[in-house]
Amino acid sequence: MKMSYCASKGVIIKDGKFLVIKQRLNDKELYDLPGGRIERGRTPEEHLKIEIKEEVGLDVEVGKLIGYSYFIREVDGDQVICLLFECKPLTYNIDITKNPAKEENIIEFKWMAPEEFMKLDDRSSLFLKTTKKTLMNFFHRIKKGKI
Repeated sequence: MKMSYCASKGVIIKDGKFLVIKQRLNDKELYDLPGGRIERGRTPEEHLKIEIKEEVGLDVEVGKLIGYSYFIREVDGDQVICLLFECKPLTYNIDITKNPAKEENIIEFKWMAPEEFMKLDDRSSLFLKTTKKTLMNFFHRIKKGKI
């Protein structure tokens, strides 16, 4: 039976770039934002703080909801709806080696410029197709001083 579930993802900004992680999943290397499936009983914001701390070792302040994206998981056909939140880093020492969820296979991180993100092949991210528009709109508002 195919399922749908919700995840929260963080857009962590530093010097005009945002943090992406690269995961190795099913013999593919894919870009993603830090975060994950929201566990029952947690708010999207509190869960996101925990996920970011586990995945990249950062403490963050979760801000406004930027928008959403979605994708269908190749492995099981489940649909994932991702809530994208602006996050302010309270620390900058990234460490991807201490993630307790080893199955996530996070192999690297990168501060990526919005322009570089837009040039990525849509197959290089789990949810890139539905995320590009949301993130570019968000960065455009930042550039115009509306955020």
